[in-house]
Parts: sequence; structure tokens; C-alpha cells
Amino acid sequence: MAGYEHKNIAAAVIIAAFLIATLTATAATADGQASIIVFFDPDCSHCKDADRVLDRIEGQFGDRILISEYDSNTATGIKMMDGYGIVEIPSMVVQEREIILYSDYENNLSKLENLLVSSINNALYDPEIEVYKEISPVKLNPGENVTVTVSMANKKNITTDVILIDSYPDFFRIIEGETAWNGTLSPGEARNITYAARVDPKAPSGNHKIEGAQISYRSGDAEKSAVSNTVIIRIAVVLTLFTVFLAGLVAGANPCLFAVVAFMAAMILSNTGKKSEVMKFIVIFSFGIFLVYLLTGIGLLSFASDLSSLNLVLGAITIALGVMHIYDYFYIKIKAKSLFESSRFMKGVMERMVKENSVLSALGLGALFSLVKAPCVGAIYLTILNLIAVQKAELEGIVYLCVYNFGVILPLLIIGTAIVVGLSPTKVDRFRKEKRAMIRLVTGIILVVLGVFLTFDMI
Repeated sequence: MAGYEHKNIAAAVIIAAFLIATLTATAATADGQASIIVFFDPDCSHCKDADRVLDRIEGQFGDRILISEYDSNTATGIKMMDGYGIVEIPSMVVQEREIILYSDYENNLSKLENLLVSSINNALYDPEIEVYKEISPVKLNPGENVTVTVSMANKKNITTDVILIDSYPDFFRIIEGETAWNGTLSPGEARNITYAARVDPKAPSGNHKIEGAQISYRSGDAEKSAVSNTVIIRIAVVLTLFTVFLAGLVAGANPCLFAVVAFMAAMILSNTGKKSEVMKFIVIFSFGIFLVYLLTGIGLLSFASDLSSLNLVLGAITIALGVMHIYDYFYIKIKAKSLFESSRFMKGVMERMVKENSVLSALGLGALFSLVKAPCVGAIYLTILNLIAVQKAELEGIVYLCVYNFGVILPLLIIGTAIVVGLSPTKVDRFRKEKRAMIRLVTGIILVVLGVFLTFDMI
């Protein structure tokens, strides 16, 4: 109960800090004061350089600016940075509008000072026409559509002519609406300009800073201008046929699969003495695995065209399976056996189906094996399926599923071919036993990393 209360208190502190920062920024404007939120790391040398610049800025503007600093290693700092979409340090947010990242100046301190002075002046001398830019969603996939909304409000007491031009990145392709507007705004009138864009499928992954919209208007005899806030968007990893195939290959290179291939080959050779029968059985067995995973994937894609809402659940499952694989590494080292070994009942069923040595038994065994051994390959499969669901059209998604599943069964076909040309099933099984612990460890680490990426919407 005490732990639960501590979590509630921690959450309340984080929310309160964020609200205080936002309210401080709002209050600062009303008092002719600009707020600057700084995210830093105590061990970061660039943060110390930026701090010296901030000292000079503070000396220049005095009490017209209010600086708040947040350690990026604390829960509050991490939560606030995530709220702004910031992943770099040092980073600064001026008046809840202008975000200045380290990549904007790359330790060119004169440039940082100029950026800060410009942003502070914009905040201190609020334009008579306010402009704000919003992009939805801010976490997206290559090929996905975004909606951009630019809001304007006339704070003057007279009708004003306004010209708006919005800037957008090269990887945005406008599909609906206009990015420019000109017209008049009556006193107190607000207007929204909305357009839709599609993200280029080849757009680089990672965080991207989208510059603000620009407006110009007349105030008396003077021509004035204003710039909206900047927005940070995050683009997920681009899914290609090669990466999907590689993921399938990683999932397929699994001791679970190697063990059953060696078992089947040894039994068929002892019963028939024909290596061609081994190859035939393995090919049909592999097709059974391929078919079940393909139909399962198509079914999931049909019922849920966007699985991104399940990222937290998929991430937790993937991390749990990764931890199980890592635990199995130590279990094998200590007990000389695996947690994922087939039960006696399963081994008995496999033995009867292999002895039958028919097309139906091979196909059925492949289908059964794909379900029983889903924990061995299922986590990576769920991750890839999630990416396919949000990045690809349905027909194209099926092609990607086929490529992934071919990667899963390719190691089986390679081992089957090697046995046909002379490799002993006993050597295959010996290799599996010698390397299975390391394979478990590597697979577990990959799954944990994938799970973390899924949980935090990084892919």
C-alpha cells in the first residue's frame, strides 16, 4: 500500500511540475516576462557551455526572463521532455513556443545566443496577430498521413490584412488543402487553416523539428511579421522487404526449430534410409509452418488495420519473452536442459507423425509445431506484424508476411539440404546443444530491445 501511495505522490509531483512550468510561461507573458525551460545533464559538457550562454542572456534581459532548469535524468525531467518530444540535451523551450535543440546550433555558442535572443524578443513583444501550429499525429510511420492546423487570432481592435505561409519538410507531400492563405481578420476573429500531407515512405526515421508558420500583416504604417511555434515529430523505422526477411531469419535461427529438424531427419533415415524422403518431409513440414503463420497474420491484419494502440501490450509480451530467453540461457548453463524443450506427449505425437511419413502428416506436424513453439518465434512476429499493419496496404502487407515467413523457414530448408548432401543429423543436434545457450541469450537481448522500442513507440 505504501508503494502505491509513493507512486501516486511521484505522479502528482511530475504533473504539478509540468503544470507549474506551463502556468509560469503563461503568467510570464502577462507580466512582460519570457520563460525559458532548460533540460540538462549534470555530466554534460555541452550543457555547461549552454549554461554560460544563459548567464549572459540573463545579464542582458534581467528580470524580463525566467529560467527553469530540469535534470534529464529525473522522472520529472524525462516526463516533461517527452511532452515536448525532446530527446536531445541540452535543449531549451522559450515561452512554450520555440524549441531550441542542441542539433540547432551544435555547440556554436554564438548561434545559440542569437537563437535565444530572437526567441525571447518574439516572446516579450507579442505580435498583434497570434499564430499557432499543430501537427497530428506527432508519432507516425513512413507513408502515413498527417494533419497540419495553423490557427490565427486577431488581437487588434481593427480589421487587418494577413498573409500566411507555412513551411513544411521535403518529406511531406501535400494531398489536401493549402499551405498558404491571405485575407482579412476582423477584431477578435480567429481562423484555422488545415491541410493534409503524406510522409514520404523513404523519410528518415527519428525526430524531426518542423519549423513554424510565418505571417505578415500591417500595423498602422508598419509591416510586421510573426512566427508560430515549432513542432517535433517522430518517424518510426522504415519497414523494407530486406528488414522483414532478416527479422524472419533471426526468428527462424532458433534451437526449437533445429532440434525438430534433427529429430525428423534421424527418424526418417532410420526408417527409410532415403535422404530424398528427408528433404521431402522437411519441405512439406516447413510449408505447414509457413501456412499457419501466414494465415494467422492475415487474420490479425483483417481484424485490426492498426495495431499501434496495442504497442504497450505487445511491448510487455515481447520483453517478457526476452527475459524468459535470457533466463533460459542461465538455466541451460546450470541444468544442461532448456525450459522450451518439448514435453513427452509432444515428442510422442511427433514420433508417430514422422513414422507415418506422408504429405498430410508432414503438413500437420508443421502446423502443430508452429503453434506449440510460438513462444520461440512469436515475439518477433508480433513486432513485425505491428509494423506491417501501420505502414503497408493490405495486399502489400500480405507480401511482407510471406517474405517474413520465408525467412523463418529458410534455416530449416538449409539444414534439410545440408543433410541430403551428407551432413549427419547427429552433428546438427550436437551443434544445436553446444550453441543453444548463446542463441537463447542473443535472441533474448534482441527481444528485450524490441519490447522497449514498442513500449515507448519508437518503432
